[in-house]
Amino acid sequence: MSQIDALRAYRSEDYITAKELWEEEAQKGNDQAMVNIGLLYLKGEGVTKDFHLAKEWFERSLVNENSSGYYNLALMYQSHIGVDEDLPKALEYFRKAHQLGHANASFRLAVWLLKDRVDAESMKEGFDAMLSASRNAHAMARMQLGGLEQKADLTSPLNLSFREKTRDEQVAIIEDALDRYIRPILIKDGGNIMMVNFINSPETQIHLVYQGNCAGCSMASTGTYSIIYDTLSRVIDKQILVYVL
Repeated sequence: MSQIDALRAYRSEDYITAKELWEEEAQKGNDQAMVNIGLLYLKGEGVTKDFHLAKEWFERSLVNENSSGYYNLALMYQSHIGVDEDLPKALEYFRKAHQLGHANASFRLAVWLLKDRVDAESMKEGFDAMLSASRNAHAMARMQLGGLEQKADLTSPLNLSFREKTRDEQVAIIEDALDRYIRPILIKDGGNIMMVNFINSPETQIHLVYQGNCAGCSMASTGTYSIIYDTLSRVIDKQILVYVL
């Protein structure tokens, strides 16, 4: 019950009691308690603010691969909080936390990797991170990713002509549809779109990333999504999921 009591004390702003209880839990190897103590030192709640001690507690939690420990260390290295700025290490720790399912880390990793939207590998990794954050109910990620509300219509007939083709042939058909019907609209406004992933099993997913002037544009994510989905559902069929970022 110490962990529950500690959270109750923390929410009541009884930071001293919370710290004492978390220290008891930390001695038992509770890695989340270690992170919580680190956060007390990071924020100066019930203790003198001490970034060095905060970092030490976060690092202790990594023995058990605590996602919040990785995430908070990443923030420290990214924002030069009590440590020298180390962007490669920050990126490494964001990746670790993302792989462990930390929604905030997934979102920050996505924003980082999608900043320039030029490198194909970075865009794919960033897209995957944003999709992960969205599926973990991260509000900002869900606002940015188009297609989350669109469900595959499993009652509609399959386009067997498309489905029986090889993956490479399917990709070529999708790219041709984008070239014919979608990219000209975007290029006219200084933008573009890239398919960063195509998944055809067990469900068909198409992952698209806006580029240029369309990147981060709310009008692009809302106004153009329906055009993209309608186009691809006609080329393939309605048993598809189309995500656009």
